[in-house]
Amino acid sequence: ATGKSAAGVRVQFTTPANIQLSMYSLPIYRDFTQRHGYDIGYRDIGYLLLVPHDRWDRHLESVALQQSMGAPVEVLDPIEAQRYVAFDSKGLAGATYGPWDGIIDPHMATHAWVSMGKTLGVEYHLNTPVTAIERLHEGWVIHSGDTVFQCGHIVNATGAWSADVGRLAGLEVPVGPKRIQIFLSAPIEDPRTYPLTIDLATGVYLRSEGDRVLFGLDNLDQDFGFSEGMDWDWMEHVLLTGVDRFPWWGELGIDRKGSWWGYYAVSPDNNPVIGVNPGDPRWIDACGFSGHGIMHAPATGLAVSELIADGHVHTLEIGGFRHDRFETNMAVEGNIF
Repeated sequence: ATGKSAAGVRVQFTTPANIQLSMYSLPIYRDFTQRHGYDIGYRDIGYLLLVPHDRWDRHLESVALQQSMGAPVEVLDPIEAQRYVAFDSKGLAGATYGPWDGIIDPHMATHAWVSMGKTLGVEYHLNTPVTAIERLHEGWVIHSGDTVFQCGHIVNATGAWSADVGRLAGLEVPVGPKRIQIFLSAPIEDPRTYPLTIDLATGVYLRSEGDRVLFGLDNLDQDFGFSEGMDWDWMEHVLLTGVDRFPWWGELGIDRKGSWWGYYAVSPDNNPVIGVNPGDPRWIDACGFSGHGIMHAPATGLAVSELIADGHVHTLEIGGFRHDRFETNMAVEGNIF
């Protein structure tokens, strides 16, 4: 599913837990080429959030939190925001822009991580589906056909398939699959590069993709399941939902062959599940990011490595992502898109 994402990276979240994941991860992506020599397609095109009146005060509280944690987020009035992309400002109180925010190429980033891992001695087994998992007194035996692996810890980072993998070991992982669809326009004439722009009144989003526009609307109310293929009726719904805010959408041509679908791994509160599974201390879950997996991968990798090496996470605070949070009244992220 990583390669099927919109590949956005941002600091504009509403909870300290998610902001810190971004504040650790984004500098790594931003400086990746300089530090590691790989081009991962990072572009600081920014995120532009269009905020309706009924969310404005709460949104400004989130901006103050982001800024207090070091994120350079700008507050704009609707007229100022028009310099980035044309939109109808009816019902909007203002906008915020994150100049650190942007996009990466998920394929290039994955290739870079794999290549760097190989230089450290990591072995990758592709097309090797796990068929059975056995618990030992001090570890695990993993079966993939006739191939057998033995290890001390398992990290379940299998995205939309995380619950299925957990069941192989008799463990519950509160994550399930939901289909996402991303649509691509035909070429347009506007020479500007649009930031990843989100209308918070409707959830509709867009950004530039070369001389085209990538756009969509996450249908997180859909049932869990591995639905396949494009739903063109949903595209019509997205266009009808977005055209009031972006009237120029009425003239968009659609590149159906360039559009695509994939899966989000979704938790009950749309936030990641990171930590030791309550069913076994040697099993660590890192899943359920609801579209933010590649965005927060660097921070998650650090947290998981510290859990395995030291038994606890000391660089980041991930208590808000533990499994038992669903039984408490922990803070829930407001900016899910």
